[in-house]
Amino acid sequence: MDALIFTFLLYGLKAASSFHAAIYEYHAIDTQKTWYDAQQHCRTHYTDLATFRNMEDIERFQRPASFTGNAWIGLFDDPASWKRVMGNESNSWRWSSTGTTSPGGYQNWLSSEPDHHGATNYCGLIRDGLWGDGGCTSQLPFVCFTESPDGSRHFTLVSAGKTWSAAQTHCRQYFTDLATIRNEAENAAVASVLVASQWTWFGLYRRPWRWSDGSTSPFRRWLPGQPNNGNGNQHCVWESDARYWNDMPCSNLQPFVCAKGE
Repeated sequence: MDALIFTFLLYGLKAASSFHAAIYEYHAIDTQKTWYDAQQHCRTHYTDLATFRNMEDIERFQRPASFTGNAWIGLFDDPASWKRVMGNESNSWRWSSTGTTSPGGYQNWLSSEPDHHGATNYCGLIRDGLWGDGGCTSQLPFVCFTESPDGSRHFTLVSAGKTWSAAQTHCRQYFTDLATIRNEAENAAVASVLVASQWTWFGLYRRPWRWSDGSTSPFRRWLPGQPNNGNGNQHCVWESDARYWNDMPCSNLQPFVCAKGE
């Protein structure tokens, strides 16, 4: 089986009743914003700034190469408010998405953090998998997440170069099918597993345009001027890490993204 580079979605724990906890999909946004603007961006386009429930989430979050320093996550602190509500300031840090601490009180702070740095640092950031606190008006890249309640769908990049048809066969043998992209969040999820400047096959092809798995999603994210069916033989589609699509000859040998689940 060809080498698999990176599975992007994060699985929740499976309970004895066979209930699947929600999958958290993480989306690294390499645009600098204040914590508040980052929160608004994430709530508009995803679910919220990133929540980390446990060490498994931290270990499975893969920082893009472009993230060389700090990035905002969903932690925030308002100790005066929490003192009024709870009667104490013990672990007053909360997640933007829930207003609560991590299940079981999970924390993963850098040594000597949080320190609030002169009562100015009340927003959470991540660096090399560990948390710190920063001034909320600082401009940083940030991490959003989306939640998939049924825990059934994930994308995997296969690095071996194949034609579109060979990629389809591979995905159907080892996964479910070539990836179908139904919305901007899934488009971001697929783009996030790609290597920088890399173009990869996914499940859209022309007869007229349809999805490999038979889905009817109308979502499209074409490059300006595309699709153009250059030379009359560009009947398959690839995506770049910049999230744009282009039609190309199906015989090109490219990496590809498979999907597993519904």
